[in-house]
Amino acid sequence: MPVEATDVSYGPFEPGDEHEIVRVFNKVFGQQRKLATWEWEYNRNPAGRHIFLAKQPSGRVLSQFCGIPRVMRAGGGTACFGEIVDSMTDPEFRMGLKRPGLFATTCYEFVEFFGRPEREVIMYGLPNPQAFRLGGKLLGYSHLYDVQFMTTTALSGPMPASATRAQALPDDWDAFELRHSARHPVTTLRDRRYLNWRYLEHPDVRYELLTFRDDSGSLFALAVLRHDWLGEKVTACAELLVEHEHPRALEVNDALRAAAAAAGSERVQVFVRPDSLEWVGLGSIGWHPEPTQFRFVARTYDAVNLPLEGLKYGWSVSLGDFDIV
Repeated sequence: MPVEATDVSYGPFEPGDEHEIVRVFNKVFGQQRKLATWEWEYNRNPAGRHIFLAKQPSGRVLSQFCGIPRVMRAGGGTACFGEIVDSMTDPEFRMGLKRPGLFATTCYEFVEFFGRPEREVIMYGLPNPQAFRLGGKLLGYSHLYDVQFMTTTALSGPMPASATRAQALPDDWDAFELRHSARHPVTTLRDRRYLNWRYLEHPDVRYELLTFRDDSGSLFALAVLRHDWLGEKVTACAELLVEHEHPRALEVNDALRAAAAAAGSERVQVFVRPDSLEWVGLGSIGWHPEPTQFRFVARTYDAVNLPLEGLKYGWSVSLGDFDIV
């Protein structure tokens, strides 16, 4: 039976809290997350560390509310968005008759500090139904749309000549990323520092990186793949950036299907905004939408410059913008 929590203080992460955070996380979620994974996800994130905790004087963590910040290209500049993840309360504790409780108070403290344009202008996520109800109540989440993954079948065959399996980002990546991001009102700033951290430095997951060049040597696409996704015979496209007008753009489709088949996958899936150029283009070459359990939600802290309606139709998303891949 839960016991009443006493002598609780609320505040941002302090060095050394990570050991307690990992302990409570594994207890709450029934996992065996390693400290090295936590260090990578939070301490090494180039966008910073956004964590608030409820603790006792001994340092024992009772509750956490946190997010993974990402720098976004938005409104002609950059802004910080935060994906809300790993929020939890130790089930051994309760707040007695006090209202709000541990979790709600930790959430309010987090929002009070980070919920402003200069710190975290958008909070977003893919909550399950219970988390969505709670997030709507505590955070004021708004539902943008139900998530569907565009899906195609894996197909054995040779890799197109334009495709190369790479071990590192190409030297001309920055110029390509700038060209690609200019096409979208809102998108993640996928610079070298971010992509290296997000994929190439991940301590637990190995991603496959594909680059695509034409005969002149010009880079026209990049894909980041995760095979055996969620323990199924599925290859997830964590990132899929393509210059769609390029005459050899269709070779990217052939390469994705071939890479998935070579890894033992039966399907390939990608998350793109419904009815976007990418969505329509994939549909025109045989990909089809597949419903998921996820709903995409967000809250804005600058409704003038970043209204939710604009995000709904202007935010170019990828699976890599979320911690599910």
